[in-house]
Amino acid sequence: MKRTVILYEEVYGAILGENIAILTALWQDAGYEVIELAVKEEESPDLYMNELVRLKEDYLITFAMAGFAWRALMGQVRYNTLPAMQIHILVGDLPHYDFFLRKEYGIQCFFFTDCPRIFREWKNVYPQIPFLSLIPMLYMAEELTEVEKQRNRDNLRGIIQSVMDFIEKPQVL
Repeated sequence: MKRTVILYEEVYGAILGENIAILTALWQDAGYEVIELAVKEEESPDLYMNELVRLKEDYLITFAMAGFAWRALMGQVRYNTLPAMQIHILVGDLPHYDFFLRKEYGIQCFFFTDCPRIFREWKNVYPQIPFLSLIPMLYMAEELTEVEKQRNRDNLRGIIQSVMDFIEKPQVL
């Protein structure tokens, strides 16, 4: 079965809950099994990386760069060792983003941001980013209104569709 893993930091679980539910439904409608991994700060990154290797997911989705602090022995980004297509959703303009983007990322990484500044500046500041796209603002709260849920559903569906379109018909980055 095709599989998608949604990985996020447990501390953000409450405000991401509704969006994770939306993503889960979208992927399940497309015929994917969806697995959530909530990263606990006190646990070893090896636990999560081993689980990702074991799951052999087709897609990995992260929010707010969860897991980007995990480095291999020589300092490489550990996500680069995964064959899965990766969708990294950068919500807002968080201070830790800049630190993590100083490394090289594999061609399987798709970054999406709802922050115009990030989109405008990062193409020049971080030329190693293989794919960066600006998306409409995502609503983040423990409880979203029906209008907010619908807008997020449309935006998240758009992210998935743009990755699928790119895979089907790659473009020069």
